[in-house]
Amino acid sequence: MKKLSLTLFLTLVCSFGFAQIPNRDSLKKVLQTSKVDTIKFKALIELSNYYRNRYPDTSIVYAKKVLAIATKSKDIRKICLAQNLLSRVLTYMGNYPMALNYAFESQKNYEILKDTLGMINSLSIIGLSFKEQGDIQNALKYTLNAKGLEDTYNLNHKKRVVSKFGFYSTLSSIYEKNNQLDLAIAYADTLIKYRRSESAMLYILGSCYSKKGQYKKAMSYYKQVIPIATKREYNKDLIEANTGIAFIFKETNQLDSAIFYCQKALSNPYGKLIPKYLLEASSMLTNIYESQHKTDSAFTYLKQTIALKDTLFNQGKTIAIQNLIFKEEQKKKELEEAELKFQNRLKIYGLIGGLAFLFLVALLLWRNNKHKQKAFNLLQTQKKETDSQKIKVEQTLEKLKATQTQLIQSEKLASLGELTAGIAHEIQNPLNFVNNFSELSVDLARELKEEAEKPDIDKELIIDLANDLSQNQEKINHHGKRASSIVKGMLEHSRTSTGEKELTDINALADEYLRLAYHGLRAKDSSFNSDFKTDFDENLPKIEVIPQDFGRVLLNLINNAFYATKGVKNPFVEIKTAGVENGIIVSIKDNGKGMSEETKAKIFQPFFTTKPTGEGTGLGLSLAYDIVVKGHGGTLEVASEEGFGTTFMIKLPIS
Repeated sequence: MKKLSLTLFLTLVCSFGFAQIPNRDSLKKVLQTSKVDTIKFKALIELSNYYRNRYPDTSIVYAKKVLAIATKSKDIRKICLAQNLLSRVLTYMGNYPMALNYAFESQKNYEILKDTLGMINSLSIIGLSFKEQGDIQNALKYTLNAKGLEDTYNLNHKKRVVSKFGFYSTLSSIYEKNNQLDLAIAYADTLIKYRRSESAMLYILGSCYSKKGQYKKAMSYYKQVIPIATKREYNKDLIEANTGIAFIFKETNQLDSAIFYCQKALSNPYGKLIPKYLLEASSMLTNIYESQHKTDSAFTYLKQTIALKDTLFNQGKTIAIQNLIFKEEQKKKELEEAELKFQNRLKIYGLIGGLAFLFLVALLLWRNNKHKQKAFNLLQTQKKETDSQKIKVEQTLEKLKATQTQLIQSEKLASLGELTAGIAHEIQNPLNFVNNFSELSVDLARELKEEAEKPDIDKELIIDLANDLSQNQEKINHHGKRASSIVKGMLEHSRTSTGEKELTDINALADEYLRLAYHGLRAKDSSFNSDFKTDFDENLPKIEVIPQDFGRVLLNLINNAFYATKGVKNPFVEIKTAGVENGIIVSIKDNGKGMSEETKAKIFQPFFTTKPTGEGTGLGLSLAYDIVVKGHGGTLEVASEEGFGTTFMIKLPIS
């Protein structure tokens, strides 16, 4: 039985590293025709190993069948082999808690069996799992434990090569991740001597030289990976090699090539099964598009990066891993304590006898009870402290939410104040006409009355006075309606948004808010003055927007444009509209002082403002951005250069 287990173990390891690609059809035929579980067991191991680097979802199906046969046989060594097989597949698929659970279980059973070769394999897999999840400290700990056992294990040359591969490849990868590049290269070179076409080792060598800045040498290793991995269908190595090549192109500022290889890595179907290997390519594309100011593409890959991180490292997995480590350490500690107590009791039985033994048991029970009481008191104290801290955190969060709400309300009130001032000035003109013509009408009515009371009536004069009076009344009526329409229109715009879109004339809306913004600023600062003009596309179609919300966007951007021209010689603001394919563009341009690149990068962030303290909340542009992008599915961009003014450009789609 021991010989069979060793043979199966070597088969498992060799098929991972040294064997040629198995004949899948022959193996599947064996499964269909053979009724001997031992033969099926070996065939299933070969198939699981074959698919692990190609299609891990298929590999895990075969691995579970291996475990089922092993469990049915009740052979502990077979069960351990199956557990290690499952652990490797689960590690590549990113299910680290379950992978560690199987590996720790097999390692514990191998310790009971005193099977050193089995313990080496289990420890290597545990180290691999920790390495894949980024826990370098634990990865190094368990892998070096495997190396320590192997160094003391008297194997012949061929068996030493087989046993070394598992932890040597893991050590090489660990040292590469930890930037101990010379050690990583040494282990990788050692393995290359026995595995000259091993794509994984070639990738590690490429990564090491890439980190050293020797890009030409790194590129050579990466390119060696691609034909080997393609031939063997090692999709994981293909993804990593393409990502490594993309990184070199990025570092050498060949961004188009970097984007090509990143997208090539992301398009590999293997990534859907093991998303871990897509993370670096997705993050790299985010950075490249962000540096090119392609915000839509950058945002798309940023969302993909966040989703990948959430999938791989969510809180549930982290807690499960921590709990698993804690349980294993506790079990080990309990075994050590049990062994120590057993030895002590044997000594006490021999030296003191039954009476001393009873006394010792009583003493131990008393001491344990005291420790439990202390531990209980400590837990109660910690619980109270935790509850108190939780209450403080909740109170702080409530205060922050209240503060944020107040700031947003302040921004809205500030916009309302500016809008009110503009309305007042707009209404003042028609009211002045109404007042003037009313006074003239009073005088005309008095003259008409006086003429009518005269004995000799001048009919022509009366007719002229009546005509003048009629014209005045018409003008009073005209300007009264003008004032009424202004009030009615602004009441519509000042209502709380219902969130319902309606067909709107953007030209009329922009013209109205331009004048309101100008008069509002004049009302606040009588010394303010600026030229402005409009360049509207007369054929601009009406589009569906929420008028109240979009009006706030225009008011905010126009106010900012006028504010930017303060202190500038010949201040000037211009609003343009234009129709484009499937949408319209509204641009607001000023000849102010402009913005630096640093300011442009932050301009749409909440609470960021360039205005002096007390003059701005830093929410205006952030709210405008949300209304345009999230509320209307458009874009809001800014173009500016210090000393040469600023242009904000809104693009809205036509539904």
